[in-house]
Amino acid sequence: MFNWGTSYRYNRFVDFQRKHYGERVQKVTVDAGFTCPNRDGT
Repeated sequence: MFNWGTSYRYNRFVDFQRKHYGERVQKVTVDAGFTCPNRDGT
């Protein structure tokens, strides 16, 4: 067992978020209608 309380040699981001927020955290995607500036050359 390591300092962050898991058996992994590294602190997984999922475990960090669960410990910080107290529950599962998920991503939310937002479509603002913008184009990718690298694709259209601007």
